[in-house]
Amino acid sequence: MSTREMVYAILVIIGVLIPMYYNVQYMGAGGSLLVDFFTVPMESAVTASLLFDLLIAFVAYNVWLFSEGRTLGVRNFIVCIVVSWLVAFAAGLPLFLLLRERQKRLG
Repeated sequence: MSTREMVYAILVIIGVLIPMYYNVQYMGAGGSLLVDFFTVPMESAVTASLLFDLLIAFVAYNVWLFSEGRTLGVRNFIVCIVVSWLVAFAAGLPLFLLLRERQKRLG
């Protein structure tokens, strides 16, 4: 495993653990992630800006992931989309970069 792959692997782990830690806390306090993810940020211009910034980047990532995944022949790149949607974008992006780097190294 290359150094870059190791960095991506660590980022995947961090990208799962930190968002899930806060999501579990939020749900434990009675919050609903599916509804509140879009409604709560709209209460402030700053958080609305961050929400749309992330959503636009996330859409671009999905388009790029399909294109790059198919072009390079990255196996299981669809898993990255599932992880991004169901766990966190912070986990899905480094996971794809890890798979992409591995594919490039192995040829």
